[in-house]
Amino acid sequence: MTDRVFVSNLCLHGFHGVHKAEKSLGQKFYIDMDCELKPQAARNDTMSEAVDYGALCDLAERLSAETVFNLIETFAERIALAVLDEQPLVQRVTVTVRKPSAPIRHFVDHVGVVITRSRHD
Repeated sequence: MTDRVFVSNLCLHGFHGVHKAEKSLGQKFYIDMDCELKPQAARNDTMSEAVDYGALCDLAERLSAETVFNLIETFAERIALAVLDEQPLVQRVTVTVRKPSAPIRHFVDHVGVVITRSRHD
């Protein structure tokens, strides 16, 4: 049995990337967070014993604003580690970061990364 809390398609403006224009103009990033919880998280009907998905969004927004990352891989990992650090009920988290305006010569909907981190890694 697995309990999950998730956020899909959180849109943030950030200045992440390796190219000069990415760092000066910025671009949109779409973030998903899928959190696997300790089984007892759903037993009580109180926010103090739950994972607040608004807090997950705030965390990703804060990290994006505080640091300019060259790689979205690093951005995703920092989000995952912060979720594990700040949300004690989360046992495992998968973070997806999509970049719809990647400066590449190919026509794509988006590019991105997916990482999974857990308390046992």
